[in-house]
Amino acid sequence: MPRKRKNKSFYIDTNVAIDYATNRDIQTVLVLERIREKGWKCVSSTLLAMEMADYKQDYEFIAKEVNKKRDPEDILRSRGNKNLKKSDFQEIEEWFEEFQKHFRDLTLYDFIQDTNGWALAREISFNSNLAAPDVLHLTSAMLGSIAGYCDIFVTKDGLLRKEAEDIVARYKLGSKLKVMTPAEVKKKFFS
Repeated sequence: MPRKRKNKSFYIDTNVAIDYATNRDIQTVLVLERIREKGWKCVSSTLLAMEMADYKQDYEFIAKEVNKKRDPEDILRSRGNKNLKKSDFQEIEEWFEEFQKHFRDLTLYDFIQDTNGWALAREISFNSNLAAPDVLHLTSAMLGSIAGYCDIFVTKDGLLRKEAEDIVARYKLGSKLKVMTPAEVKKKFFS
């Protein structure tokens, strides 16, 4: 009797979600669509929504400044001094809501809920080359895998992938959480 294949569950990094939302990488879009067709679930942290808002705010700011014919270096230097209007924020929120409608199989959780979760994030932060947002995603994926919410962490960030593989192994979670790129997910599950 053939073994029944276990449903997969994926933790999605923000760069993967942005690729999907903006169609900037068709391979990522196709992989996420195939995951959806299979009925497999995708999860991420609430941090994903916040990072996507940051991305869209930067995009809106830069687009407005380019239209004013400002020097690109000046635009990049002034990104921290955005002066977006209430209508801009409304558009950003609508953009994210549209993303959620299209990618309705993605559920956002707050996996880091207690001092133990924050202690793990702090430990990873102090012992890796990762920036805080990447630490929070990795910690969330690790806690999510322990709780049975995900078994594959999907990212396109090369440094995050490398560091995550080492950290997952260090914490002996290799049987619970694999770190993969969208291309690797495609090759393993959809070729």
